[in-house]
Amino acid sequence: MADEFMLEDLDDDKTIEFIRNYISADLKEKLTDDDLEFFLDTISDYYCDNGVFDQEPDADGCVDVDVEAVAQYLVKEAKKHNVGTFDLDEMIQIVAGELEFGEQLDGPDEV
Repeated sequence: MADEFMLEDLDDDKTIEFIRNYISADLKEKLTDDDLEFFLDTISDYYCDNGVFDQEPDADGCVDVDVEAVAQYLVKEAKKHNVGTFDLDEMIQIVAGELEFGEQLDGPDEV
């Protein structure tokens, strides 16, 4: 079980690094790694609570994610948990970065 937690931490570190390189310079300066960790956990909570993980992938292997809805949830949760006040566009960058990281893990389609 400890190995599983270590792998999750390593994956989170890689995701955070990717998102830092993905988001705007202004947002990058505004966020700590702890903030990004909070957002990753909150995105995961949203996916669990809203059935995203339960969806069957389409023919391209994709599931439907409403980026704006996830971003709105992040704005609300960040304020609720005193992480900070963020606007929708900032949170869209985070969600898009997390999704792009996942896409890159899947790798290019092989023909």
